[in-house]
Parts: sequence; structure tokens; C-alpha cells
Amino acid sequence: MALPLSELDQIAIITLSSHLYFYDKPTQEDWLNPLNNKIINTLKHSLSQVLVPFYPLAGRLSWIHGGRLKLECNAMGAELIEVDSTIKITDFGDFYSFSENFQHLLPRIEYYEKPIQDLPVLAVQVTRFACGGLSVGISMSHVVVDGKSAFHFTEEWARLARGEPLEFVPFLDRRVLQAEDHVSGSRMTENIAAENMDFFSQLRYFGEVDNLEWGKQVTPTFVYLTKDKIERLKEVANITKELMNDNGVRPYSRFEVITAHIWRCVTKARELKNEDITTLIACVDARGRMEPPLPPRYFGNAIIDIEISSCVGELISKPLSYACSKIREATTKVNKEYVLETIEFYKNQKSVSKYQYIDDRGKIRGPSYGEQNVLVMSWLNLMGRSIDFGSGKEIHMGPPI
Repeated sequence: MALPLSELDQIAIITLSSHLYFYDKPTQEDWLNPLNNKIINTLKHSLSQVLVPFYPLAGRLSWIHGGRLKLECNAMGAELIEVDSTIKITDFGDFYSFSENFQHLLPRIEYYEKPIQDLPVLAVQVTRFACGGLSVGISMSHVVVDGKSAFHFTEEWARLARGEPLEFVPFLDRRVLQAEDHVSGSRMTENIAAENMDFFSQLRYFGEVDNLEWGKQVTPTFVYLTKDKIERLKEVANITKELMNDNGVRPYSRFEVITAHIWRCVTKARELKNEDITTLIACVDARGRMEPPLPPRYFGNAIIDIEISSCVGELISKPLSYACSKIREATTKVNKEYVLETIEFYKNQKSVSKYQYIDDRGKIRGPSYGEQNVLVMSWLNLMGRSIDFGSGKEIHMGPPI
């Protein structure tokens, strides 16, 4: 059975995206006994249970035409890998310093060696550390799920692992976002033989992304904004006549002021010319922007990328409120009509390859990256925290960087 994918599934990141959980050494005696292997058995059994309602994650993707993909719900299954490591959790420090060790905590996906229809949509690696702690690295195809859907799955998996019932059943019908089964579409003549092509050669086949950056290594840098600093940013951004006259205008939010501040700082640091144009790409969740809103547990991609441009000179010289106002103006436009027009635009494209990009363990390829561009994604409203598989809640959760 093929599950139709929406146009929003077909664009942006088309590789697997990952998140990591770290856990201290379990305190329960039965979880410590290596003979019964309770950790792996619990995770394996509960994973088989949760894949019943979340059955798309047990399927496989394949290429059809125009850079598009289809999802076969063929019960090929997910991968669960167990690894023993000689390092300790303390070797990761505060979890916010760059370390190649993070990449070893994720399942290895053979993008170059296997055709896409042989690659799992969901892969999990459980790593036992020498100190007795462990990590759970979860990788899911971004074509199949966005962040909110991925964390919904993780929360329900943890519930079943604890012996609790499923709380929220996923809403799997993507036709609410005008999904189209392209196999039966009028562009059937454009189909190509994909069974002998691997993941990346298939993408290169269309020849539409030669001008994009490839293999650019990203080194993470962490900037800490305390609560006091964020409140100060809000004060600075909201000192305007419109917002101070109590006329019902909503003050700029935490997301707006942090995003505006980062946009301005990054632009300054890059020392661009005043006449250059800098573009902020922000991700907006369309679930609550539709009329009626999408089901809260809509399982798929419901993210709209919006581009907000400014002259470098104006962005840097004007007050913080200038950047905040541009962000608000752009995000406010994302309503039902905007979402449907965006979907219609992608549906009418002969190929969507130029709107896709690859995130292969920190090597970025895609139109969102470049010295004039800043891509911002917020995890503030995502779920996926306090995940307890039965041995206690995590001590750290985050992306594998």
C-alpha cells in the first residue's frame, strides 16, 4: 500500500534527521543485569508495538519522477542497533561542545551504497557507555515526518515501553494538505528507472542543483541567552510608540526578538556589504494556520519555509524592532490561503529537486545556506522532552552535534 505524500513532504531535507537522548546508569536492579538484556528487549518489544499505529515508519521510500518520492507501507520494518562503547557520558562534557563522538551514537545510513528503497525510514541506535549510562539515537526520514511528528512518535514509544497505553493516535491522512499520488498523475511519462540508482545519484540525475553548495562542513557554535538577556531584548524591541500606547498591539515575542537578534548578529559577523541583501529563512508550523486547523497529531510535514529579506545596511543600522517587524509581517501572512498557494506552486513544478537539500551528518547541501542567508528553526514548542523508556528520564536531549 502506498501512502500519498504531500508536496510539503517532498521538499526541504530528504535525508534522515536525528535526535539524541542520554540516560544515566539505571537504578533498577533488573535493568542492570546484563544477562536478561532488559534494556534492549524492552525497547525492541515496545518498538514493534508502536509501529502498528505508526506503520508508515516501517515502510520504504522510492523515487518516482521529478525528484518526487512515494512511501510504500510494506512493513519492511525499522532498524534497532545495539552498540557497546568504551567511552563515558562524562566524555561529552556539558553536551554543548563539538565532538565527533556524537556521530558515532547514530545508526549509520548507507546513502551511497544502497538504493533508497533498501534504506529504513526509521533507525535507532542504543549505545551502552562504560559508565553504565546509555544513549538512544533516533533517526527518521524527514520526508515522512517533521519535528513535531517525530517527537510525537518518540513520546508514544516511551509510553508503551513503560507499559502504558497509547495516548494519541497519529492522524495519517495527508490529503488534508492536498497530497497527490504522482504515480497516477499526468506526468507518468517522466518516470525513470530508479531501482538501480542509489540515493544521491538519483538526486543528481535531474541536474538542477549543480550551483548549490555541496559538502560544506558545519561546525556548531553555542550562544547562551539567559532569561534576563532575553527579557532585555524584548524590552529593547518593544520600545516603540505603537507598542507603548496600549492600543492592543501584541508585544514582540520571545521567538521574534531572539530570531531578529541572531539575524542581525550573524549578518554583522559576516561583514557583508551594506548594499547586499540578506535573507532570513524561518520555519512556520502550518497546523494551526489552516481553517479548520489540522488535527494536532497530524503525522507528516506541515512546515512552511518563509523568506524575509532586508538590505544589510538597513538591518544593522536600524533598531532591533525593525527586524522584529519584518519577521512578524512575514509570519502573519502564513494562513490557509498562503499554505494552499504554496502547495499548489510545488505541485505545478516539473521537478522539485531544486527545493530539496541534504543533511548528511553535518554536510549541508541546499539553497538555504550561503553567507547571505540565515536559516532559523525553533524547538521551543516541540515535544520530545522528559522521555522515560522505563529506566528514568533523560539527562540531555538534543540534535547530534
